[in-house]
Amino acid sequence: MSELRSIIAGMTKRSLVLVDEICRGTEIAKGTCIAGSIVETLDQIGCLGIVSTHLHGIFNLPLNVKNTVYKAMGTVCIDGQTKPTWKLTDGIYKESLAFQTAKREGMPESIIQRAEDLYLSVYANELLPGEICPKQEQYSYEMNVNNSNGTHLQSIKFMTGGASHDRITLANQVEVLHKEVESAVTEICQEKVMEFRRKRIIPDLTDIKCVLISAREQPPPSTVGSSSVYVIIRPDKNLYVGQTDDLEGRVRSHRLKEGMQDASFLYFLVPGKSLACELETLLINQLPSQGFQLANVADGKHRNFGTSNLHTECVVATSCP
Repeated sequence: MSELRSIIAGMTKRSLVLVDEICRGTEIAKGTCIAGSIVETLDQIGCLGIVSTHLHGIFNLPLNVKNTVYKAMGTVCIDGQTKPTWKLTDGIYKESLAFQTAKREGMPESIIQRAEDLYLSVYANELLPGEICPKQEQYSYEMNVNNSNGTHLQSIKFMTGGASHDRITLANQVEVLHKEVESAVTEICQEKVMEFRRKRIIPDLTDIKCVLISAREQPPPSTVGSSSVYVIIRPDKNLYVGQTDDLEGRVRSHRLKEGMQDASFLYFLVPGKSLACELETLLINQLPSQGFQLANVADGKHRNFGTSNLHTECVVATSCP
């Protein structure tokens, strides 16, 4: 705190401010709010700077900033291990490399596995928007800050300046849509997974677990080098289904398209590209029957794409990602 006090007391528009792990070492909630207030102060003064943090709650605060942008450390998969690239990418990561670091430093596998289970049981759904509390209103503001798109700026005005009832109604609509899509995707794909288990095609296949990537966020490092199936929930409420071995790159590519900056993604990891292709086609063919509008429904005509050699690839090409 004394170091930060000295920085704030002496900085001007000509200053370069570098703060690592801002406000760590104190109680998380209040430390996060102090950190947010400091970021606002830096923004108002107009100096250049970088503030790094693991206090991800700062992205949920209703910060009054004009010149602040959010960056995240890029990652890459090398020899089966997720490592930082030391290059900044646009967006927000809310997952760290803690588990990978613990494994690399020799922490017992049983402890790491238990930690992962605890993480999924408590935090897996933490990023879902739509909670009827100040956190949701704050998150909605953060999603829209610093975006020059006219539609997005209109959303800022509505979400931060509209009536409380309107904010809650819109938040409810977003949450309901996410949950409906997640439920449908899980049900459709889980049925296929159970079929594979019964036929012993992929006996060790895990259950389908959808994860949300909200607007402006990037996929977590755990997706690097893994096959995944994803569903884009577009601002126009239409869905787009795809599969990839590079989820981070695919998310970035989709968001470069006009009107897609606010799109959110649901994804789940699968063991191999062939299975990802089959589940992608399955979702494209079955989601419309459950009342969802798809932007790429024509892709569903390729009903056998990625499926004809599934049995062979699972047995022979065991080194495939």
